[in-house]
This record gives sequence, C-alpha cells and structure tokens, in this order.
Amino acid sequence: MNEQTTALTPRDYQLALFERALRSNSIVMLETGAGKTLVAVLLIEWFAQRAQGRTVRVFLSNTVALVRQQARVIAANTEQRVLEYVGAMGVDDWDAAAWARTWQRADVLVMTPQVLLNALRGGRAQLANIDLLVFDEAHHARGSHPYALLMREFYDHADPASRPHIFGMTASPLAARQSAEAAVGQLQASLDASVCTVDLTAGAQASPTAMCCEYVLPPAYAATPLTAALAADCAGARVVERGLRTVPTVLALLGPMAADLMWHYYVQQWRRAAAIRPPPGSAPGAAEEALQDIVWLKRALEIDRTHGGELLDPAPDTLPGADTDAMHPVLPLRALGPRCRPWAELRARLSPQVNRLIGILLQWRERPSELRAIVFVARRITAVLLTLVVSLVAELDFVRADVLLGAAQKQSGTIDRPIRGGSVRTASQLTLADFADGRLNVVFATQVAEEGVDIQPCNLVIRFDMPRTATSLIQSRGRARMADSQFIVMVPRVDASAESQPEVPDSLINRDESAESQPTVPEDLLERDADGRVLDADMLPEHRGSYTDYLKLVHLEECLRDWCRAESAAAGDTGPVIVAGSRAHHEYGRLHYRLRVDNDDADADTLDEAWLEHGDRQGRIYTVTATQARITYMSAVPILHTYVQHLPQDALCRLQPIFDFEQEPKPGHGVLFRCCVTLPSNAGVRRVAGPLMPNKKLAKQAAAYRTAKKLHQLGAIDDNLAPVVVSDEPAPEEAAAEDVAFDDSAPRPRRKPKGARSSTESYEIAVPQCFVPSEAAKEAEEDGEADEAQVAPRTWHLYLLSLKHPSTDAPSRIIFASARQLPADIAVPLYINQFDPQIQPRDSSTTALQPEYLGAQTLDAAQLDTLAQFSSKLFARIMHMMLSWNPREIGSLLAPARADGSGIDFEFAHTCFADRNIAYREGKTDYSDLVGTLVMDALDHGHVKIVKEVCTSLDIYSDLRTYHAEMMGVDLANVPAAPASVEADGQQVQKKRKGSKTKQTVKTMANWTDIKRLNRLRPTRQVAAGVPLLRVQTISPTFNYLNLAPQHADAPEPPSEPKVGYPDGLYTSPFFCAREPLQPDAIANLSLLPAFFTRLGQLLLAHEVQSKLALPAQLHSVREAITSSSANTDLSYERLETLGDSVLKYIATVMLFVAYPDAHEGILTSRRGRIICNANLFTLSTRLKLPPHIISLVFAKRDVRLPGAGWSRMPFIPAKWICISPFFKTSMPAEGAETDAEPAGALDQDPKSEESKQRSSVEPIPLSTTRILSEKTVADVIESLLGASVRDAGIDGALAAARALGVVDSAWTSWAAFARVWRSAVATRKRKMAQLSTMRSEAIAGAGSADDSADANDLLQEMQLDQADVLFNLDAEAAAPAPGPELFFQVSQHVTGTALSDAAARQIEATLGYTFSDRAVLVEALTHCSSLDVTSSSYQRLEFLGDALLDFFLTQRYYNHEPALSPHRITLVKHIAASNDLFAIILVCHGLQRHIRHSSPIIRDVIRDYELRLSHARRLWKERQSHPDMGNDDDDGPEPVERPSKSRKLGAGAKDHCTDLYADLPPEAWNAVRAPKVLGDVLESLVGAVFVDSGMDHEAVRGVYERVLSPFLDRFVDSGKLSLHPVIQTLLVCQGWGCDMISWESGTDPNPLEFTNRYISHVTAHGQRISTAAGVSPRDAKHNASEALLTMIGASAPNALDGDLSAVHDLAADQETTMANQETKLDKLLKPVCTCAERRRVEGEQRAAAEEEKRRLEEEDQLREEEALLQAVASDADAVEADSVMDCDTAMASKVPSAKDSAMDEDIEEGEVV
Repeated sequence: MNEQTTALTPRDYQLALFERALRSNSIVMLETGAGKTLVAVLLIEWFAQRAQGRTVRVFLSNTVALVRQQARVIAANTEQRVLEYVGAMGVDDWDAAAWARTWQRADVLVMTPQVLLNALRGGRAQLANIDLLVFDEAHHARGSHPYALLMREFYDHADPASRPHIFGMTASPLAARQSAEAAVGQLQASLDASVCTVDLTAGAQASPTAMCCEYVLPPAYAATPLTAALAADCAGARVVERGLRTVPTVLALLGPMAADLMWHYYVQQWRRAAAIRPPPGSAPGAAEEALQDIVWLKRALEIDRTHGGELLDPAPDTLPGADTDAMHPVLPLRALGPRCRPWAELRARLSPQVNRLIGILLQWRERPSELRAIVFVARRITAVLLTLVVSLVAELDFVRADVLLGAAQKQSGTIDRPIRGGSVRTASQLTLADFADGRLNVVFATQVAEEGVDIQPCNLVIRFDMPRTATSLIQSRGRARMADSQFIVMVPRVDASAESQPEVPDSLINRDESAESQPTVPEDLLERDADGRVLDADMLPEHRGSYTDYLKLVHLEECLRDWCRAESAAAGDTGPVIVAGSRAHHEYGRLHYRLRVDNDDADADTLDEAWLEHGDRQGRIYTVTATQARITYMSAVPILHTYVQHLPQDALCRLQPIFDFEQEPKPGHGVLFRCCVTLPSNAGVRRVAGPLMPNKKLAKQAAAYRTAKKLHQLGAIDDNLAPVVVSDEPAPEEAAAEDVAFDDSAPRPRRKPKGARSSTESYEIAVPQCFVPSEAAKEAEEDGEADEAQVAPRTWHLYLLSLKHPSTDAPSRIIFASARQLPADIAVPLYINQFDPQIQPRDSSTTALQPEYLGAQTLDAAQLDTLAQFSSKLFARIMHMMLSWNPREIGSLLAPARADGSGIDFEFAHTCFADRNIAYREGKTDYSDLVGTLVMDALDHGHVKIVKEVCTSLDIYSDLRTYHAEMMGVDLANVPAAPASVEADGQQVQKKRKGSKTKQTVKTMANWTDIKRLNRLRPTRQVAAGVPLLRVQTISPTFNYLNLAPQHADAPEPPSEPKVGYPDGLYTSPFFCAREPLQPDAIANLSLLPAFFTRLGQLLLAHEVQSKLALPAQLHSVREAITSSSANTDLSYERLETLGDSVLKYIATVMLFVAYPDAHEGILTSRRGRIICNANLFTLSTRLKLPPHIISLVFAKRDVRLPGAGWSRMPFIPAKWICISPFFKTSMPAEGAETDAEPAGALDQDPKSEESKQRSSVEPIPLSTTRILSEKTVADVIESLLGASVRDAGIDGALAAARALGVVDSAWTSWAAFARVWRSAVATRKRKMAQLSTMRSEAIAGAGSADDSADANDLLQEMQLDQADVLFNLDAEAAAPAPGPELFFQVSQHVTGTALSDAAARQIEATLGYTFSDRAVLVEALTHCSSLDVTSSSYQRLEFLGDALLDFFLTQRYYNHEPALSPHRITLVKHIAASNDLFAIILVCHGLQRHIRHSSPIIRDVIRDYELRLSHARRLWKERQSHPDMGNDDDDGPEPVERPSKSRKLGAGAKDHCTDLYADLPPEAWNAVRAPKVLGDVLESLVGAVFVDSGMDHEAVRGVYERVLSPFLDRFVDSGKLSLHPVIQTLLVCQGWGCDMISWESGTDPNPLEFTNRYISHVTAHGQRISTAAGVSPRDAKHNASEALLTMIGASAPNALDGDLSAVHDLAADQETTMANQETKLDKLLKPVCTCAERRRVEGEQRAAAEEEKRRLEEEDQLREEEALLQAVASDADAVEADSVMDCDTAMASKVPSAKDSAMDEDIEEGEVV
C-alpha cells in the first residue's frame, strides 16, 4: 500500500473480519463508520497479489456518488489500477472488445450494479473473469434489485469452480416487517454468504448521543387563500392538481406558511418548465391542451403575485428556477434573497414541528462555527420548503442551508428538479463539498445521504421524519461522526400513560431538557393553545410515526445483535467474529427461503420468483453460445423496449410493444393469464403469445422472453442482445483502423475519414501500355550482348498523321511510331476549328484526327537513334524544347514520311537538320532572300523566328538601342539616366541585384554577345562591318487544342510604357543564326502534336479502363468519367458523378432489398450507407487500380513530352544544335585587343575545382511520375463510371458496370436475377405459413379438452417461433381463423385502419396506370408502421426502394435537361423535385391519402389538417386569379419570383392545366404548405410496390413516373421560375458577397407565454446575429429567419434552373446611404462583422510572399548554376575543338537519362542555359 494508507491502519476486529472473509463468502455487518470498506480493501489487495490469468476485482455501489467515493478510497490504499464506470459514460454501448480492453487496463473496477448486470446479460463481460465481487450496502440484495438479479441470473447458474468470491457490506440487513432471522436468512440466501459481525459495544467505536425531541401535534389548519384561489381558478392544470394532492400533507406537517411557499415554488417551476417545454406534439388535442396550460399558467402567476407577495420578493428571477439557462434550471436556495422576518411574526403560520426544529437550531446561535447539521426528511418537497423557511427566519441568519436530494422519479406532470444546476450527481457533489468546507452548515437531505456518503465534519443529525426501517435509523445515525456528536429524533407528544408506554431503557431517550451537556429548548418555546395549555392530540397520523415506533426500531436492532450472538454461540464460535446462521448450509438456506412463499414478510417479487423457480424451470434462461449472453424473464421486457426504440419511426408515432392479456380459468389453479406481445409492423416478429401464468407480471415476462428469443433467432438482435442497426461487416475505415488502446479519459485523435476531400495522397501517373515496350523486346535486350550501348532491334507500329492548322493552306504529314499497336479506329478530337479566322462566330466543334495504320516495322539501334534525334530536333523547333531519351524505354517516335506516305524517309531524317552553318556567307551583301524564312537564333537560346526585314543600315556594332527607340517613336533624352553603378558602353555591366544584368546601357549587339556569353561566335570588327542585321519575329504557335479558349471582350488594352532597353530577341545577325529547312506553315501544322499526344494518352488510358472492366460505356464517355475538373480540359466527371450517384443508390438499394428480406429500413439504410459512402468507393477504386488512370494534370508546355516513359527534357538547347560558326574561337584575344573585353569577375573560383565540374554536368529533367489526388476524387470516379454506363447503355449497362466495379456481387447478372431471388423468398415464406396453418388446424382438431387445447396452443406458439413471419399476403385459408378455441389474440381494439377494398385497389391501380398481380404488395405500400394489422408489414421497406427509384428518375431528368445544368444546379433542382412536400401534393391531388392504413389518430389528424391547409391555399390562389386587384398586377417587364410562405402571397405560375387534378394549385405550393412525412413516403412506397410486383421491371416504374410525377414536374417545376429554398439562397447570397462564415443558431423562445412560435432561429455571420425569426419547429424557424434576411436585404428569388444563384448584383442600395457611397443593406449588415475579405487578403499576400520568396530562391539557384556553368565554359574553352554536328547528335542519345558522357558535357559547356 502507498503512504496514504497510514491513516487507515486496520484494527484488530477488521483483521479478524478479513481473515474470516478469506475462508468463505461473507457479509460484514457493522455500523456506519466502523470501517467495513477497509476490510474490502484488504481483500482486494490480497486477491490482486494472487490473481491468476486476466481477472479483476469488481466493487459494486448503488449510487454514482458512492462509486466515486469508494474508487478514491481503494486507489488511495492499494497499489492497484482502479477505474470507475457508471451508466452516464455510455458503457452500455460498449462491445466485448471494449470490455476486454477494460479488463486489461484495470485491476479493480468500481461501478454501479446495473452496469455489470447489463454487461453480463449482453455477453460483453464474463463472470468467470471476476475473482472478487464486493457488494456495498448489501442489504439491497432482494427482489428485483440488480444485486439479487446478478446472483440469480449468473452466479447461481455458473460453474462453482468459476464463481467469484463474494464479500458484502451492510450496516443492517433489517427491512420493514421482517424479523431478524428472516432478514439474515434472506440476505445469506441471496448472496450465498454468511453474515458476520463483531461486538463494538465495549467502546471500540464511538457513537453519537441519541435523544428524542418531542413536539405537539398541530391543529387542523384551514386552506390558505392562495390554495383556495388556485383550486378555484386553475383546478384543471396538472401542476395544480398535483399540488392539491400534496398540500394537505404539507399543511399538516409544516404549516400554512410552508403551504404558500410550496405553491410559490410550484408556480415558478411551472413557469420555468413552460419556457423550455418543446412544442406540442401531434397527439389529438395536444395543441389545445398546451394552449390551455398557458392560460392556466397566466392565471397562476397572477394569483401568486396577489397572495404570495408578503413571503418572498415577487421578482421571479430571485426564485428557484428563474434562471433562463436550460442547463441550470434551479438556483441554490441560499441565493434566493428572501424577505427575512422575525420568528415571532412567522411562528403562528408554522407547524409545531417546524418551530421545534427552529428552536433546536437556535441553540447553536452562540457557536455557529461549530454547527454541522444534517436534517433527514422523507420527501423532497419537505427538504425544499424547510430550506426556504429557515432562510426566512431572521434569527437564523447564521444558518447557511441547502438541500441534498437524489434523482426524482419521472412522473407525469412532475416539475420537481434538482435545486442546483446540472445533474443530480453534480448537485450532490457540490453540496457535499460546500458542507465539508464550511460554506454550508445545515443540509436538508432525503435518504440519499443515509447510505455510504462520507460526511466527516457532521456533529448533529436530526431525523425530522421518523425512520421507516431499522437500517435507515442505523445509517442516518452513523452520519454523525465527530466527537460528542448528537442524534435527535423528532417524535410527536401524545397522552402518555404507564399502560400505553413500553418499557425501554432510559439511555434511549433523554427527556431532561435542563441537562447541561445537551442543547435544551426553553419552556416558553413549547406550543400552547390560546389558554396557555400545551397542545396535545387524541390521535396520531399514520405518516408521522410515534415514540413507540422509534422504540420498536431500536429494539429490533438490539434483537438482531442478540440473535447473531446466540447463533454464533450455538455454532461453537469462540473468536471475536460473530457468525450468524453458520449452522445452516447455504444451499439449504436458499431453498428454505424460496419455499417460504406463505410468509407474510416476503415481498411480491419474492413470491413470483419462488413460483417461477419451481413451476417454469424449462427454457427460463436463453443463452447465446457465441457470447454467453442471456435472455431471462427479468431482462426480456427491457430488451423488447430497446429493440422497438431502434426501429425506424417518424415523429407522428412513438412505437412501443403492446402487451395484451387474456384470463383463462383452470381447475386447481384459479385464474391464469396469457400475454400476447404485438410488435410494430416493421419489426422482425409481429406477434407472439406466451404461456399461461399465475399473474400478469409473469405472463408479460414469459411472453417477452419468447419474443426476445425469436428476435435473436431471426437476427433482429445480435449476439449481445442489442438491436441490429448497422451491418455486421466493418466499414472500410474501421477495418483499416489501428487498434488504439482504450482510454476514456484521453481524447482520441481524429482521423480523416477515407474518401474525404481534405484527405490527399500521392499516386503514380499511368503510362498507356501502347507506349511501353513489350516484354519480348525487353527480354531480347536483356539476352543481348554485354555492351550496354547495344539496343536490340524492336518492332514498331507506324501511323501516318495528317495535320492541318486552319491558318495554313496545306497539311503536313508525319509518321508516328508506337511500341504497341493502338486500338482500332481510334480518333483524337481536338478543338482546331476555333482558330479558323474565316468562321465567325467561332466554331466550337471538334476535329477528329485519326491516325492511319501503315503496319509494323523493325528498327535497329542506328535507325532508332536517327529517329530519336529527329524527334528531339523537331520538338526543339516546335516547342523550343530539347529532349533526351533512353533507347531501352522509349515507346514513341516521330519520323518524316515519304512523299507517297508509305513509310519512313530515313534520308530526310538524316539530312533535314544537318546543315547548321550560320546564315552569313563571305562576300554576300544582299540577305533579302532570308525575308519570310525561318531561322534559329543563337542570341535567343535557339528560338525559331521568321525574318521580317533586313536592316542594311545596321551591323553588330551599330547603336541598336537608339535605332529601335527611334523606330518606336521614343525620345531617349527624356528617359532617366542609368544608375551610377552602371558603367559606359563597352565596359562591364554591373548587377542590379543578385544574378541580374541590366539592358538599359547595352547599345550594340556586339556588347550583347558579351552578356550572352556568345562572344566566341562573334567575328572580328573588319569582318562584321557592313553585314546587315535582321529584324525577326518569334513564332509563338498555340499548343492547347484540348478545349475552347476563353473569349474575352474586345476591350482596349491600356497603353504600356515603351521599352527603352536593348531590344533583346527582336534583332539578330547572320553571324548568330542558322537557316531552317522548315516552313512557317509546317510549324503551325506541327504545333498540333503536343495536344494530339496529350489527348491520345487520355484516350488510351480511358481505353485501358474500358477494356479492363468491360464497361458498356463508350470510349469518350469513359474519358469524361476519369477526367477531374483540375485538368481544366473540355470535359470533367462532375455531371457524370451526379448521375452515377443516383445510379449507385438505385442499384445498391435493389440489391439490399432482395438480399435482406427480413431487415427493416434502418438496417437497409445503414448497409446502403456503407456501400455508397466515399470510404467504400475509395477502397473499390484503389483495389481496381484506377487512381493512376485519373486525368487530373493541367496541360502545360513545360510538361509536354513524346508519349512514354523514356523521354526527358534537357534544361537548354546546346549551341551546336542551333548553329555552327567558322568564327568560333578556341582562345580569347589578349587583353587590349580590338574585341570587347571579357567581363571582369566572370571567374570567381577555380575553374578546375570539383564543384565547378559537378555544376558543368546538367541532368535531363524527367517527366514527373506522381501527382497529388484528393481521396474524394478517387472515390468519385466509381460513380462517374456508373454514370457513363447508364448514359450510354441504360440501366442494364449500369448494372453490368456496377458488377465490374465491385459495387454488387457477381451473382447479380441481370435485373431478372433480382426478381427470381425475390419471388423465391416470397414463395418460401408463404409455404411456411401454410404449413403452420395446417399444423394449427390439426392440433386443434386433435385436442380432446380445453386443457389439451391450451397445451396445443403453447406448442404451436413455440412452433411459430421457428417459422418466418408474414411480410406480404396470406392465403384465405391461412388468414381465416380456425374453428374452435381462440388461440391467437386479436388486437383490433388498437387498429383504426381498415382493410383495402377491391374498389379502392382498382382506384389506386387506375391512378398509377398499373395493375397489381399481388395486391398484398399494394396493401404493404399503404401500411404505416403504427398499424397493428399482423397480416401486412410496414411500407418502410418499399419506401426505401421507391426513394432510390425516384431519385434516379429525377436525376436522369435534370441531367438530360436542355440547356445542360451544372452538377450544382442538378442537385438544387432535384432537392425541390424530390422533396416530401412536393410528393405530398401529388399524392393528395390524386386522392391516394385516403387509403393509408395506420393505427394512429395523430396521423389521421395531421393528414386532415394538411388537406385543409392545401385547400385553403388553392382557394386563395383561385380568388387572386379571379380578382387581379387582390394581388400585385403583372408588369410588362420581367416579374421577380415571389417566395411563397405562410405570411406572404403566392407568386405567379402557369395557367394552362394539363389535368383538372391541379386546378387552382398555386405555383411552388410545396413551399407554402408543409406536409407530414407520411404522405411523401406513401408515394415513394407505391413506386417501390410497382417495381416489386412487376418483377423488378424498370420500364413499369418509368410508366408510373411518366403518368403521375412527370406532368406535375413539367407544369410546376420545369416551366416558369423555380425559386430556391430561402436557406440555400441565404447561403449563396452571402457567399457571393464574400462571407463564408454564415451559420444558423436555434433555440427556444424565452417567453413562456408564447405558444404558436416555440422555436427561434438566428442567422449569424461570424457569430453575430443578423436576422432572427420564430417558428413552430426548428426547421420552420430556420426557414423564416432566412426569409427575413432575404426580405431585409431585398434579394429576389433566382430561378434555380438558369438564374444567378447568388443574385448579389441585384440587391438594391440602402436609401440611408449617400449617393457617393452607395451601399446595399447586405453591405451594412456584413461589413462591420465580416473579416473574410481581410482574411483572404492576408492569405493572398502570404501566398504571394511565399511564391515570391520561392521564385527569388529559384532565381538565385539558377543564377548560381549559370555562373558556375559559364565559368566552366570559360575555363575549358581553350581545350575544346569544334566537333561535327553528328558528334552533337550522338551525344543526345544517352543510355539512361542521367548519363553524363564527354560529348554531352562538351555540348553543355558550349550551350546556353535557358
């Protein structure tokens, strides 16, 4: 033990009891405070040290407060790990794994007994895992207490070897009307333990001084005026009726003043309850009853102010319950602030008993700091009123009082609440803490403070009410634990005579009021009448008790002690421990106790249990083998209630099991009872009858037992006896989750769910297999020679491409070679025609480029290298991008085509780009032939340019800057001078900042070559003089033909400042450029290649997905389905994903409906949620390896490569690939030579250093092989592929796609398969029911007597438990009752619905346009879950099916809408079209609501109310149409949509009626009249019924949709204007303004007298309220608050189909603002509170700063690398010879992309970094 145990050193008698408890099961009986808990602690430590295996010690306490207290004691005195568990922690929802983790984490578990009982019943815990079971306050182990149930249900049936050791603790086992022998015998039998105690009368334990304090009986008080007024005016109120029942007791016990205080307290509590009461329900008369309650409350408040003002401050906020915070319903009583009065003024209105109590407390007035008193009362209201009375007495100003109450029983009409705020447990703990610290010195407590609560500082205990049992007396006396403490029992004074008073020891009562050692009451404080005589009474009220009753309790305690001594002595025990009943064997004692059913001391529960033990032993306990969970007679009823509560139900009914009883006389047994359990129509079992039992309680338990057993056999409850509300299979995120150590104290880390948008992951980018070399080619290369440079010949597939840009006259043909053959007839669509200047407006159609297959050709290594060089050089001309390749991995090539297009022109491939000589020719003076041709400019890093003009007046030493400025019309004299740090022409140009050079002072092209490091190509001045410059223009073709380019308005461009620096890139010289063999038209045509290759790769990825999954969708649809919006291309999957979402829901719904015919809607919905959730779709997508095929990257020029993995981009184009000059210098001229000087500072480091060598080798830039994708994108692809399949191949194709994607099992090959399985299940169910009917008839016919018939009925009921229940129809023979005794109960007294007549069925079929082959399906579609007709199930399963069907039809409808709707608009419109309110209108207009079958008057009333409200709306609309002056006249211009509501007129709608059904129906009536959910559900269930009855025929349902729903949608939804829901529009408007922090807060109206609008909703922006409205429900209040905001800001309702959804620009300006500062009302509302713009600005600045910093760092790194590279070039220039072009070409074909050979290094050294 730890150091804290030194304060709890065990005494000798505790050690003796500990040793006795080790030998056998024991119950220690000691007075309160004698140290029973320490004995339990010693046992716990002993068992913990000898524990074997994974066992724990369990300590049970009755209350939460005791659990906390005992856990602290055990933890402080042992080294064990102690955990405490109570029901509020949600432990009843733990599974077996959670309990197993608890067993691993703890050595001692302290809990309430119900927690352990529920865990054992559910099989989540095992009794064998407990080695010690401690019962605190063990005397409760009787009847149906959890202590007794634990022993009877589990301990008694356990293997004796695995039973835990039992240790109980009690102050006294005595109960009312029991002898000592009976009480001890019952306790020993219940706990299978011996009662043992020790004799502490020798002074080992100090006891308080006990005394009786007498008071005279009160007179017969008359009713107070307040009581009379409330009884006269508010007698019908439930609160007043309850008060009238209570006031006689209060009046006689406490006096008239307390009665008025009670009324005042009740009225204020009534006021508080009205403020937080929910709105009236839908029960018949509920609204009228609630309204009448408000009227009575008003009257009661007025009466209370009139008659009760002299007692308390009338301000309601100073009274209990006045706090408006719902979490703190009542204030502490000591904070009331009452009007204190002298005791003399109040004394006449208080009872003698209260005055005597005040007198006792006044004895402590001189020493108030020592007072710590507990006053025990029998009633909660007594404690409250005494606290109020004490606070009103001026002389008791030293008393600081509060109450200590337990949890009140929940009764109808009760309004008692804890005095303190929060829960009862919290209030009790606060009160005890304040009492221990001295902030309180008097506590008025009920019996909650009697047991176990450790109140050390108490020195005075007063029993205001007589204790009822000896145990209560002993426990309350034990609360006084301080030295010299007192225990006072208040008893009434009666006429005392020697004959009437029993002889008792004088030590039990002290009547000497003059004793100096005790507080005395002066004689003048005694109650006297008007003549001065002491008041006595002739008769004592029964509830008060008497002095004689008190003596009986004391005598009973003495008898118990004496009997225990006698029993121990008779057994021969000589030790200090007294063992009671040791001579009786425990099993004999248990049996003896149970057989004593005729004992008057036994309670009712004991009688039932005794009979059950002998009369119905068989089948009494149902054990689940897997978990050892048990169904017993005691646990069956709670199991049924829990199961029914978890069934799907709506607000119109609260489902519950119904128990019907039947009496049946039986000779020799009297009257027996049979109970029949009827469950709701959506339950797994409909009705089960129980056996005959001797009373109703047992009959109910037995029937519930049978029902619970059947529910488990059907799988409706799981192996832990909990309702099955979710599927058995774990969710994907749960299956992959780690097993985190269970710790309820530490918060668990929140994981992002799989498939969430915020969850991202890196995925590979798939390379189309057509561009991957075949495995045979790779194996041939691996089996080749050892020389790595040797590449084995490979077969290539050649395709001829004909490319033509709209701006060219003739196409260009080129051959494209791929490693594998492309799919046949593949066509690549590109948006080429949009650039045709001849077509206006632009052509948005695509042009399909279809490669022509030329056949296969084998290429050797040389040919491969030639074509690779050609491809790279061609890309250098088109994209200004040099490519490097790995010959072993490349999968695509470009090659020139022969003139006839029959094959590759290798000769042209060799010679096309071979001549790289500069355009200068010695002696040539006229270069006009270059005009209009293409050249590669070495001064501009090899860009291809077209020569526009020959500048004959200029050469490379001319002032080009001045010339260009004059050409641009710029006067350089007005240009600011260059910075001082910049030197004159010809000198080194200084850096303005790191790595940057200025152009402002560079004048000549010769000087510019110094800056560009190309002075080695510059000729001498003599040669260059007179050679003209060329004005060129860069060719910048368009490369992105993947989508339509955005069209911008022809707005004039703002004038830009002319550039006055050196005109870089606008001029070149024949010395620095080479003539190109390509023509400008060829460059324009070939510019289609990058987009062609990108789109071809996308199509090939789509083809791979299509062929791999065998999808019925077309290729371009699959490409759309795998293209995300981030790709910024012509298509994205978003619309298909919206369509696929409904298809997925549809298919999953049908599969679950068929696969689980017995599962109710809740289970089906849960299973469907697990199928269609993003987590599951993400798992399916990754399992199918779809993420690499998702197209998500934006087309970017820098990322363009030839298709395949073997191509990489070089960082620059080598100089030799641009041009070769005869003026190349191997060494620089000496200093002072004629040419420009080498810039100083170019060689900052040793050119031969290792770092310089590393920087001179530049790596190729490979294409990125990974990218980041959102997991939701990965999941959405599944839905988009389903959408593509249903769009191209219909619903059958969607099913095939769902099967291929793994959404449904492979067995579901067609919709006919679903129908076959369903028909088979229905036929099997009907066959079983027919067999049951036959068996029933045979059993009845063979019964010889009524008794035999009853036995046959019991047998048949058990047989019925093994049969499937009825979900559809019964044959006439099976449904008709058999002749003879009534064996099956009829519950028609509960059924209000009628059977469906033939005429009604024909009317429904005519409305739907469908004839049912099995009308039982139609009956089910009309049956509400409240119906008790056992021949049909609820419509919930069919509604579950019909909801998915209609969702698909509506989604498909608006997906095909013209013009096409965005996914967001589809969702918004479908939200309206599929709303319950819209479906209800259609149902009511067709009159189908009259056929709904239910057993609820609430449903009848709400349907009738809806019909009246809809009729009223139609009548108003008809009147408005007939009298236009009643509404707003239509203007000539467009009329804004008017939002319909209860308080506003309806908007205009279409006037042409397709049928008379919708005549006079106002537009958007679904917004004006709210419908009950049952109406919309029935329409969906009827659609589901048609689908089931037709054999899963999709077209049959479509016929019903086209006949019933489509006309309504055409007329009221698709035509005209369709306003958004106010909540949605509010969100869109505020977001359009720029505020994202919009939310809604709901609450209740603080005005308790407000009846119609009970709920309030606030629209908040950044937590600030900007609009408020009330409503009859939270949903209605939210609707009205949003509408109020829209009306306030003047927002018109946009058309959801094609309107501006935000409509911010339509807001009118506020009239209070000035003309200069036009602001809208929305601006005035949001600007003061919204910080979104500032947040976005700051975030934008931070992003910009981060990007700028990143760009700066990249620029610095690039400049450092460039500087190092140029230094290496300068240092090695003298040793480098001019190589041939072939050397340069060969160098580009590296073995691997990272190879660095000498030739490559040489080209890099002579190149220019881009």
